[in-house]
Amino acid sequence: MKSVKKRRRLLFCLLLGILFCLSAVNYCLAESTEANGGNGLLITFKTGVTKHQAKKVMKKVNVIAKDKMFQRKGNTLLLRLDSSEMRRQAISKLKKESAVASVQPNYRYTLGETSSSGDSFIDRQWNLDYMDVPEAWDLIDKVKPQALRDEKDKVIVATLDTGVDYQHPDLQKNVAIENCVTVADRESPYPVYGKALPSSHGTGTAGIIAATSNNGIGIAGIAAGNHNDLISLMAINVFHSEGYISQASASTVDIIKGIEYACAKGAKVINMCLGHSEGDSDLFGLPHDDAALEAAINDAVYKKDVVIVCSAGNNGDARIWYPSDFDATISVINTKKYKNAWSRKCKTGRSNFGSSKDISAPGRGVYTTGLNGSYKKGCGTSMAAPSVAAVAALVRYVNPQLSAAEVKEILYSTATDLYKPGYDIYTGHGNVNACRAVAAAAGVSDGLKVPQLARPKSVKAYSAGPHAIKLSWKKVPRANGYFIYRSDKKDGSYHRIKRIRRGKILSFRDTGRKFDKKFYYKIVAYGTTRDGKKALSPESRKVTSRPRAEVPSLKTANRDYRAIHLSWKKSTGTDGYEIYRSDTKNGDYQLIQTISQRRPRSWTDRELTVGKTYYYKMRSYCFRNGKHYYSELSPKASAKVRPAQPAFSVKKVGRKIILKRKESDPSQISGCQIYRRTEERKWRLIKTMPVEKRRFTDRNLTPGKKYFYKIRTYKTVQGKRVYSKTSKVKSRRL
Repeated sequence: MKSVKKRRRLLFCLLLGILFCLSAVNYCLAESTEANGGNGLLITFKTGVTKHQAKKVMKKVNVIAKDKMFQRKGNTLLLRLDSSEMRRQAISKLKKESAVASVQPNYRYTLGETSSSGDSFIDRQWNLDYMDVPEAWDLIDKVKPQALRDEKDKVIVATLDTGVDYQHPDLQKNVAIENCVTVADRESPYPVYGKALPSSHGTGTAGIIAATSNNGIGIAGIAAGNHNDLISLMAINVFHSEGYISQASASTVDIIKGIEYACAKGAKVINMCLGHSEGDSDLFGLPHDDAALEAAINDAVYKKDVVIVCSAGNNGDARIWYPSDFDATISVINTKKYKNAWSRKCKTGRSNFGSSKDISAPGRGVYTTGLNGSYKKGCGTSMAAPSVAAVAALVRYVNPQLSAAEVKEILYSTATDLYKPGYDIYTGHGNVNACRAVAAAAGVSDGLKVPQLARPKSVKAYSAGPHAIKLSWKKVPRANGYFIYRSDKKDGSYHRIKRIRRGKILSFRDTGRKFDKKFYYKIVAYGTTRDGKKALSPESRKVTSRPRAEVPSLKTANRDYRAIHLSWKKSTGTDGYEIYRSDTKNGDYQLIQTISQRRPRSWTDRELTVGKTYYYKMRSYCFRNGKHYYSELSPKASAKVRPAQPAFSVKKVGRKIILKRKESDPSQISGCQIYRRTEERKWRLIKTMPVEKRRFTDRNLTPGKKYFYKIRTYKTVQGKRVYSKTSKVKSRRL
């Protein structure tokens, strides 16, 4: 044991011995990107720190590091740690060490690509990608480089809520603690320092807006930017001591006091996640229409030029909801991590909607800050509204001259369209888009690529009867549906004739077409990108067909070891069929059979070479005015000449399992093979039986185990076995 410890100490000293070089890490050339900072911590020691001092520091870290690797470049040490909890513990300890100049996550970048936030929950913040927030931050850095920024440029944002946990480690950079007050039940604003909060609601909305970015922990607030120097957040508690419980627990007077305090402190954006239905009774049983609150909001918006954002409510209907439905406010609907941006189900089921609602934002399954330094996953319009407020703050940062009305118009006109084109009552103007809004405010290009799906492939058109044409194609990845376009001329214009609303539907039947007239078709897929944007594909290649007899649906099967059985469904408008065969996969097809009747829907190709694969196509024809009109050839169908696929039964009898092969023509097979596996083991051959034996008993099995079986038959031809397809698998548990 002592020798093991000695070797560990020697290894530890050896690793530390290679720590010190001449220069610090060059971030400009750092490559790769990992959003959650999972590659460890960078510890920079102060100039003049000795190896002995460094050893002492690292011994302290070693207490919590189960698995550590050390690399050294200049005065910076890379410490690899297993988990975010280890990183938090290491940061806490290292910041207290006098020998340490700084400690931070190990951010990693790719040359020429945009940077990602180094926060431990950032990979779960899907909502940032749905709103193009990282792209907005990078665009702000280009429009207004960090070196040109000043403290006075920060946009002041206020939240009227249940206050904020100002000691939360992820709310240190962008929250102005000195302006965080409570106005509930007070004549004048009162500082919240040291006060226990009755609810985490306000801390959650604050985190959505202002959580510190690139600090290696938690989440990143939408208005934080890459450098946490864009906004200053003030959290104003307007709720009574019972917290966010009763919908009347924040009074009109207190909300008005909160608005006035925010305006007096220079707020340019106010977020309110609270509400009441029109006509509902207040605490005194009186209708709650609140003209006084509307007047205060109008004063703030129209006279003091403040943007006010409110949650639309979580009742799941189109009821009026105050203050969000006042004309002066921006009312925000809650959307989810949808996979179909063309559906009204982008909206969560519980979010309010209606003609008084304005815009949407992600609000279901969104991570944010909680009390006592915690994090939580929230759901509701209270997660969505602060997202829009944060984007409004970014817009005002890049262009402080914009009026509140202009900010509102930019947010609406640049939103990511959802459901129907333009405004609709379920998603408003669509999901707020931070990058597009910032670009519009700054008067520059947003630099975003137009989302596009893959072009539909294997598009085919073929006759489906005297007055119909059928189209088919392969599924396009991430497609929610398809648009079908038609032209009746080779170089004519195309008109949309059908919208298919399911991405899994891969065919369409165009009926009511004129017999033997040529029609032309194109297909466009529509769908949703991984970050929630609508996308279209390029047009497919042009395909054409004429309505004639329907193309047969051809199938092959083995019923005789020397023959292949062909069958097809009844074809509309058909007077007969032609069958073609090829001896090779890509060879020429020769006509081998003409069936001059409508009735037969099967035919057997006999005297074939055992073990050889044959390929078939067929077409139908109709007879009109003394002329044959042929359909296109059917898709290829193939089969190998071999015995028919066997079937068998299986039953448990005590500690035995009995298999019985279904009876078949003895002349068609020479024998049968039985295979078995368990849940732990692979398939293995357990028995070969002659054709005379159809029954097999599997013995000496383990009670409680599940056994799986399959069989195949064979025919011996000229000394060689030709095997059938394997049967379906059957199982029994002892």
